[in-house]
Amino acid sequence: MPPEYSVPAFSGPALAIVALIAAYLLLVEPFWGKHTFAKFQRDRDSVPGAYARFFGTGMAVFWGLTGLVALVVLLSPGVEWTHLGFHSDVDWGFLGSILIGSVAAILVLTLVTRKGKGIQGPAELEPMLPRNAKERWCAVGTSVTAGVCEEIVFRGLLIAVGVSLGLPLYVAAGLSLAVFTLAHLYQGPKSMLGVGLIGLVLTYLYLSSGSLLLPILVHVLIDLRALLLTPRPDTESAEHHIPAA
Repeated sequence: MPPEYSVPAFSGPALAIVALIAAYLLLVEPFWGKHTFAKFQRDRDSVPGAYARFFGTGMAVFWGLTGLVALVVLLSPGVEWTHLGFHSDVDWGFLGSILIGSVAAILVLTLVTRKGKGIQGPAELEPMLPRNAKERWCAVGTSVTAGVCEEIVFRGLLIAVGVSLGLPLYVAAGLSLAVFTLAHLYQGPKSMLGVGLIGLVLTYLYLSSGSLLLPILVHVLIDLRALLLTPRPDTESAEHHIPAA
């Protein structure tokens, strides 16, 4: 949550829902995600619709979690959406400069990879890359879902709850970053390091801007780049990649 706002006060029922969300993120999502991704890898080339089912399930889960976040706010008179980073007081100049810089970095990275050098996708994540127009639209939906829902859940909700429980802001942010990284267990340890670094940048953007809008937009751009503009991996470059967050 933005550091200049008052400490939110979550109600008892709202905290019970938060506990369920946290239990899912810590105990279910990492291992269920790893299991479903392994199944997706096996089915990718042999089962029609495997791509849409895998990503569709993920989108449904995180929109469901986002709905629970909305319920948490509704059940808590002492919590406003501003506590979760949604407010009209946005520094549009700072927002615009960061977005321009992000787009420029993505374009440069894409030009480098299109020449067959530099950063490419790892072989184990190659099934996530779309292969036709229908799958590309699915990848777009997944990127938007990840940008909106993951930022609301991991940075918007978890940081605000941590602060409400008496944790210092940056400790709450660090714990939310750890949960965010663990949720990407299915990508493997090397990719999780990249996810953690991306999450650190997104957390910094949130805390420095005071708005969740900036990390949402940057998150969407990162995932669009990862899914739509990543070249196919080869055996020599499989260890150098940009993970999807």
